[in-house]
Amino acid sequence: MTRLWLVRLGRNGENEQQALEDGLLRIGFGVRQDIEGLGREKLLSLMEELHPEDKPAKRRNFASQINQFANVAATGDLIVCPLKTSSAIAIGRFTGPYRPGSDGGILRPVGWLGKNFSRDAFRQDLRYSLGAIMTVCEISRNDAVRRVTRLVETGFDPGDGSVPAEPGQQSAAEISPENGLEAPVNLHDLARDQIEQRIAARFSAHDFTGLIAAVLEVQGYRTRVSPPGKDRGVDIVAGSGRLGLESPRVTVQVKSGKQVVDQPVLQALIGSVQDTQADYGLIVSWGGFTKDVESRRNELFFRVRLWGRQELVDNLLAVYDDLPEEIRAELPLQRIWTLVPEDEDIG
Repeated sequence: MTRLWLVRLGRNGENEQQALEDGLLRIGFGVRQDIEGLGREKLLSLMEELHPEDKPAKRRNFASQINQFANVAATGDLIVCPLKTSSAIAIGRFTGPYRPGSDGGILRPVGWLGKNFSRDAFRQDLRYSLGAIMTVCEISRNDAVRRVTRLVETGFDPGDGSVPAEPGQQSAAEISPENGLEAPVNLHDLARDQIEQRIAARFSAHDFTGLIAAVLEVQGYRTRVSPPGKDRGVDIVAGSGRLGLESPRVTVQVKSGKQVVDQPVLQALIGSVQDTQADYGLIVSWGGFTKDVESRRNELFFRVRLWGRQELVDNLLAVYDDLPEEIRAELPLQRIWTLVPEDEDIG
């Protein structure tokens, strides 16, 4: 029977790009040796050797996850990888058994079925499950295998036939069949996901452009938003000073919805920066950027800024309290304090 596994590729997504390119999933947990033939108990002994200062529960957790990845997950099982570097989700299948990495680490080959599924394509209950704070975790609730299979085929999550639970009514945790422990959830990621869903629902097309202008206004710019319709690549012009005439002056292109910004859009913005005699350019793209555009971030660092979902939400949260009342009414947020899980286990 096919199973579905959540696999995270580094605490900060540092293993994501390589995995997407070479089809090899990498996890670590400090392992730098071949673990062929090691079961859970021997893996636990290895964790005790590698992490003597950690609590026993954390070492058991590590050993369990390594065992699931290397020994329990079968060739043909489905994999979902939430990507920190792009806010997308990659889906694939294990295509072979564990292999040791030439430079250390624990590897499994994967055949990608899609590398850029939007989080919006997943219904709320599945997004909750993808919030588990684990490097490796089986996703088994809510008919997840069938739904992810259909999502790959159609681009849409069909749901499990029941009414989705509201926030707070359903745990995002998944039960590990190996040790009976619940995987804690990343409340930060779940909250960000809900904020993104609200922005997508309430701010589209020209309203989305207005949201960006409001953020820039609070950051100290004077802005002018182009009216709806053809804008010749200039959605917002923003300048400093009382009249907005002083540097830095910024030309902004805004893309809402699912459009992914490609090289022609980037080049058009660079041309608009020259045409408007601005100092810098800014592209805000809810749908993200192509790989070619992403690869130019450093090259364009002193000329153009790229805001995807993550950068937009970061900038919005930084100035939220000073945003206009009508925007805060559409996007009502409150600050909460929560403990960071002691055994956070991104390997």
